[in-house]
Amino acid sequence: MARKQAIIIFPHLNDAGGDLSKQWYVEYKWRIPGETKMRKERIYNGMSIVSKSERLKAAKLVIAEKTEWLKSGAYLQGNVKKVYADELLYRTEAKMFGEAKEQVVTTRTNLSEFLVMMKQKINQKSYENYQSKMRIFNSWLEQNKLNELHIKNITRQNIIAFSMWLSDEQKLSRLTIKKYIQILHTFFNFELDRDTIQVNPADRIPTMGKIVDCSAVPFQKDERAMLKEAISSKDPQLWLACQIQYYCAIRPGTELRLMKLKWIDFDKATFRIPSIEAKNSQTEIVSIPPFLIAEMKMIQLHLFTDKELYVFGKFGRPGDEPLGKNTLRNRFNQYREQLGISDEHKFYSWKHSGAIALIDNGAKPYDIKGHLRHASFSTTETYLRKRSVDNNISRFSTEI
Repeated sequence: MARKQAIIIFPHLNDAGGDLSKQWYVEYKWRIPGETKMRKERIYNGMSIVSKSERLKAAKLVIAEKTEWLKSGAYLQGNVKKVYADELLYRTEAKMFGEAKEQVVTTRTNLSEFLVMMKQKINQKSYENYQSKMRIFNSWLEQNKLNELHIKNITRQNIIAFSMWLSDEQKLSRLTIKKYIQILHTFFNFELDRDTIQVNPADRIPTMGKIVDCSAVPFQKDERAMLKEAISSKDPQLWLACQIQYYCAIRPGTELRLMKLKWIDFDKATFRIPSIEAKNSQTEIVSIPPFLIAEMKMIQLHLFTDKELYVFGKFGRPGDEPLGKNTLRNRFNQYREQLGISDEHKFYSWKHSGAIALIDNGAKPYDIKGHLRHASFSTTETYLRKRSVDNNISRFSTEI
């Protein structure tokens, strides 16, 4: 089965690397359900102005206008009919297609009802993980003509076959397949509680998939120094994101990307991660080292009066819109490649590197668990296996 297809690629500026002698343009793409190819448009208006600032201004207006057009679903008008809207639809489709129409109850209905329930219990990022995996499972059911069965007729052999497909056809790792089965097990427990089924078909599923070490590879000291020299002067925003991961173990996804100025208490030197964004759905307080507080004051974060601004906004400064999900990672990858550092090192490696630095400086295992805000010590053990030395320093004593 084909991979999930993108529905929208939002507008972005192609600035020819900043070269004013070349043509700049804004490009975006969208897909009409049922069509195999995405539609594309490039807008050149205002992109030939001599002034760089005027080009950027024109591009910003075009991006804002076309982003709103795409988000509204207006691009679908006149192209598609109203279809069943549920939790397995992509957001733009569901918004455009509206309320569900009556139809025969299928496994898709059960999956959707389960997701509605989970949306109330878990944070947005976790929900999106559930939703993504349920979409794949539903697509597999549809391809194998199992989707019209009553949910009670889905068997353990069906789940084993799905697991084998993930392993053999999709080449997923053992850990990833395990996560799929865990989510399916939760789903079928939901159906057990509703007395829809009598047994959970996701019980006792054989382990499948290749063993892949997915843990982030920490940076060596010289690699950290190279990255600091390359990034800190050219991209202060990205360097701040690296430091917050390294010193404070803030997760680079929702926690870092959606961080707001109001989360920072400069007097108490803490971050307050609200439950709605925290991975474990609990509000948490994270200490900030003095030199990182000084760094944030140096770039004047404490002087912004609007505390609702996102720390990592567009244009390299706090703003009312956060950066895209992959923006910081992609910017970091460019520096990593320029410096010839192995791609085994990820943007997320900064968090892992900070944990290793604390271990090397003599921090106790349960101190590391608290620093990383792990719910289980078994998770912390993956960090401890990487490196274990015996020193008498228990805190960050120097900068990167």
